[in-house]
Amino acid sequence: MNRAGEFGELAMTLHDQDGTLATVEGVLQFATEVLRYDHASVMLVRRRQPETVAATGELITKADQLQIDFAAGPSLLAISDHHEVLVEDTTTDTRWPEWAPIAAEYGIRSLLAIRLFTEHSTSGVLNLVSAQPLDFTETDHESARLLALHASIAIASTRLESSLREAVDSRKIVGQAVGRLMERYDLDAVQAFVVLRRYSQDRNQRLKAVATHVIETGKLPD
Repeated sequence: MNRAGEFGELAMTLHDQDGTLATVEGVLQFATEVLRYDHASVMLVRRRQPETVAATGELITKADQLQIDFAAGPSLLAISDHHEVLVEDTTTDTRWPEWAPIAAEYGIRSLLAIRLFTEHSTSGVLNLVSAQPLDFTETDHESARLLALHASIAIASTRLESSLREAVDSRKIVGQAVGRLMERYDLDAVQAFVVLRRYSQDRNQRLKAVATHVIETGKLPD
């Protein structure tokens, strides 16, 4: 199968994945088994902080975490300021003097970090790793960019689906809690919802958490 066909199959595979983690694992599998990178990882931005959600090896995860601990590294640079960052040889790269020597000890000699993003937001970074220095050709760059594009679209899609499911779930829970308050305190629907919202705001708790408490206990939080 040619490369276009392989990426076509990848798009269908990612579309069928259930959830962000499964999507990311599909991307990493493609990176190592089809594109033949030695290792790969994906860091996603959650609550404005990057974290490695999946990697093909423990040392890769540790190398990612070092970037977070040092607040510096190629992956973080890709997320914040560049679409892609290439490290040709960790033993000679001087941009990250704390991270690079340790990464080299972990077997990371060259690395390509590519931002995962859509038109509206950056979701994270795809890290492609080689145990050999100077190992990324222009063809590798093109394949990596295409993989990152597929990954960005798939991750954005799964996150949207997850948000929609959570919204529907929250609406059901709030509706049940409103019903309990209407019955217990002889309120109408609007009054019961206003009470829930007030408790949520006064206690700085999510509306869903307050509603869940009402459903489980039959009363408002103390």
